Amino acid sequence: MATSKKFFVGVLSNTHFSVDYNTNNLEPQIEVILLTQEVKYKIDDEDDDEGAIKKAIEVGEFRIFTSLEGVNDMIGKLQAMASQLQNFQQLSVGVNQLIEHSKKSNSDGEKK
Repeated sequence: MATSKKFFVGVLSNTHFSVDYNTNNLEPQIEVILLTQEVKYKIDDEDDDEGAIKKAIEVGEFRIFTSLEGVNDMIGKLQAMASQLQNFQQLSVGVNQLIEHSKKSNSDGEKK
């Protein structure tokens, strides 16, 4: 099975109650809907240009049902991911500077 990259587009939600049959109480729940998009290719045999490859964007969704505790847990994990990504962003600045310095050194060496 081939995998493809799905890109985040947005998030929607639906809030509702569910019944806890052990206590007969209503429990608040939320449905978190993550919207994604991915590129799909197909061979178009109907066009004058037989066998032409056509590119399209396909929208998808991933639904999660959870409670307030689940949402708070996701927020905590997303904040940890954001912190890790900020560290990688700082690292990329340094690596990009090294690459640029290396390019300049190579071009100066070729001129001599």
